[in-house]
Amino acid sequence: MMIRNITALFFLLNFVFYSAQAQQTKKVKMSDSVSTEDKLYGLSTLWKESAYNFVWFDKFPGLNWDSVYRAYIPKVLKASNVFEVNRVFTRFLEELKDGHTAVWTNQGFWDEIDQPPVSLTRFEGKLLVSKLDSNLKAQLPVKSEVLKINDREANEFLKNDSWLGFRGTEVKLLYKTPDGKEKIIVVRRNLNELFKQGGFKYFPSSPTSATPKFAYRKLKENISYVQINTFSDAAVIDSFKNVMPILKQNRALILDLRNNGGGNSDYALEIAKVITDKSYLVGPSWRTRIHNAANKAWGSFDKIKSKTPEYKYKDYMEMNAWEYHPGDTVAASPAVSRLNLPVVILTSKNTYSAAEDFLIYLLGSKNIIRIGQASAGSSGQPLRVELPLDMTARICAKRDMLPDGTDYIGLGIQPDIQVPAKPVFSTDVRDKELLAAMDYIKGIK
Repeated sequence: MMIRNITALFFLLNFVFYSAQAQQTKKVKMSDSVSTEDKLYGLSTLWKESAYNFVWFDKFPGLNWDSVYRAYIPKVLKASNVFEVNRVFTRFLEELKDGHTAVWTNQGFWDEIDQPPVSLTRFEGKLLVSKLDSNLKAQLPVKSEVLKINDREANEFLKNDSWLGFRGTEVKLLYKTPDGKEKIIVVRRNLNELFKQGGFKYFPSSPTSATPKFAYRKLKENISYVQINTFSDAAVIDSFKNVMPILKQNRALILDLRNNGGGNSDYALEIAKVITDKSYLVGPSWRTRIHNAANKAWGSFDKIKSKTPEYKYKDYMEMNAWEYHPGDTVAASPAVSRLNLPVVILTSKNTYSAAEDFLIYLLGSKNIIRIGQASAGSSGQPLRVELPLDMTARICAKRDMLPDGTDYIGLGIQPDIQVPAKPVFSTDVRDKELLAAMDYIKGIK
């Protein structure tokens, strides 16, 4: 059976739909107080479901999940309202450092919570302004170093508090301009409000902020360029197949997945079938943890009787028993529907999840080469977990691997031709990955 791999975006859309239904019956406000029972139940649910289902504990051998849970009990008890409880739940799961494990919020959250129209990035050990509301650029220059937030050291503030907060509240920044002058600015948490008003512009402008789901254009040298930014919409399959006759008239295809956040791997597979030169495709292999209460019970006694560290059912006692599955083998489409052209796929650290499944399906295709940077290395199937206060969470319960069992999560799928990513504050406007792809195609005889 085909195992679908669904990304954050797909889960977020589903959650917004279901939470909207829930809010018709009960509106949870971020300022509402929270009972001790709900605080502890929510945190305990996250701890329990993670302990049984999370598939990457071996990546953090020094992490004692039970101890982390105990450390967060006083934190959640101290939280005074729904928003603060949400932040504690969020930070608790962030301890697992996994892109498919997180607490999700509904639309009601964003009706009340906002953030300043300023983006910060860590660069060479400093917290710098990377982009902001264009109306603020004269007061707060890009590359300014943020020293303090609300009179507290910036790193300490972001570790213990949140850039997010109640809509309209003020945030005071002490910063050092690129020419070394220290200044203070007060900004409001009003990013969503500015977007709703229209006319909002980031500075420097972000060309990827409004990219379409699918785009096609013809480049020089009879090269086709197709950009697919999501696999969450089945419409991209039709869009691709609609341009197939045009693609076949050109000498090669550049397929840009650099900003594809994933979606449904079944949609990705449908496109993979028509661009590969293979007769079959193999998807990711995977494994998942299993629990057998009886085996764990027997192991609890075997551990006492054993005179060595090894004993029967040890894996069940340590919750380290696994069920393995090979990658699905899928027949490709008949030759008459194939593209039958060289294909260059552009990838980056923003190529996620089902887009990575797409790359895996195409491994071994002799007509395909990957150019750019390693993909995100973030995939898997999350378990949906309901929490109190109209919150939900997801916990990665399926551990995706390459068909041969090699881990790529956290590492990414490496390109055949590496093109270094531009530095954060680069002024180079050239598309180096695209230029490298065109140079490669020119060299094909």
